[in-house]
Amino acid sequence: MRTSTTEHRLVVDSAVAVFCGVLGGWVSLGTLRGASAVEVGAVVAVLVGLTACLAVRRSWPTVAFVVGSGLMLGLVALPNIGEQAVPPILLPFSLIHPALLYSVVAYTGRSALPVACGLLGAGIAVVRGVIGFPVDPWGTAGVLAAAAFGSVLAAWALGRYQRIRVAYVQSLEERAAQAELLREQQVREAIAAERRLIAREIHDVAAHSLAVVLAQADTARLVFDRDREKAREMIGTAVDVGRRAMGELRSMLGVLRTGDEPEPAGQDLVELVETFRRAGADVELVQRGEPREIGTAQRHAVYRIVQESVTNALKHVGPDVTCRVVLDWADDRLTVTVADDGPGTSADLTAGGGFGIVGMAERMRQIGGEFDVRSAPGEGTEVRAGFGPLGAAR
Repeated sequence: MRTSTTEHRLVVDSAVAVFCGVLGGWVSLGTLRGASAVEVGAVVAVLVGLTACLAVRRSWPTVAFVVGSGLMLGLVALPNIGEQAVPPILLPFSLIHPALLYSVVAYTGRSALPVACGLLGAGIAVVRGVIGFPVDPWGTAGVLAAAAFGSVLAAWALGRYQRIRVAYVQSLEERAAQAELLREQQVREAIAAERRLIAREIHDVAAHSLAVVLAQADTARLVFDRDREKAREMIGTAVDVGRRAMGELRSMLGVLRTGDEPEPAGQDLVELVETFRRAGADVELVQRGEPREIGTAQRHAVYRIVQESVTNALKHVGPDVTCRVVLDWADDRLTVTVADDGPGTSADLTAGGGFGIVGMAERMRQIGGEFDVRSAPGEGTEVRAGFGPLGAAR
């Protein structure tokens, strides 16, 4: 990636350098009229060298500045050229050198020595210009000094500004990257914690189901000789419970935990809503369709989603919030919706929400369901979760 960026930078800078070199050479043609072939060759060589330095000013700023400064000294050493006897140091393409000074300050952070060299070079250029134009030396010196020293100071100021701006942008990018890494780590920890919580619930699912299976099987064994029809019924019940438990346990495969603390079974949803109402919240529970039996893992998921959603509304909106909990039973699927009348937000809660949202999403994923959170300013927040088939996870 770094190599690609360097190559792209070199291509762009080369194109700009060629344009500036051609423009500077074209503007300087008038001053070369009447010059000897040697003088023209020397000037063209310096122009080509400065153009090359301009092309690599960002890739190798120090090298470009040092070489460019040497070429400028070469211009100082050349005699006046052309019919107008113009000092070569005053040719228009000499303005390439301040660009090289800008680059070394902006892209290396070095400023003291390059600026000192630039000021020294400006002084030499002024002296050379005055010597080349002996008429009105003070006026010539004033104009040349303003142009030469002004270009050096402007290049230094712009270079420092660019350096500070780049450093600031890099600092923001580094902070954003660190924040993203921290958020990803926190999300991973939250998912791991939620999986451990789900793993503890396996104890409830397995213990309850196995107890029923064993009780039914043991009773069937005792009554088999006296009432075979009753025994068949009990065996059938044991098989149904076993299949349901197998489906629920299959949805939790791969979930590992470290610790054996049991978690009490989920409370009744009506009781949960009453608990919130006793706390002062306005919570409404609505059931659409015919309620059906669902698996233990699914029941826990519904309970946790309603509990977390209403708790979040109370925490972020306050006790005056109104929540509507809707259980929509349709065919072999259940959709749970928890909506509040809070102020809402434009942020993506699913991507950057707290651990509770991450936990709800992970819990639904474990039972093969879907989870979504929608919120908009002035429209409240809606948590929606759905899963099926009912009775066992996928």
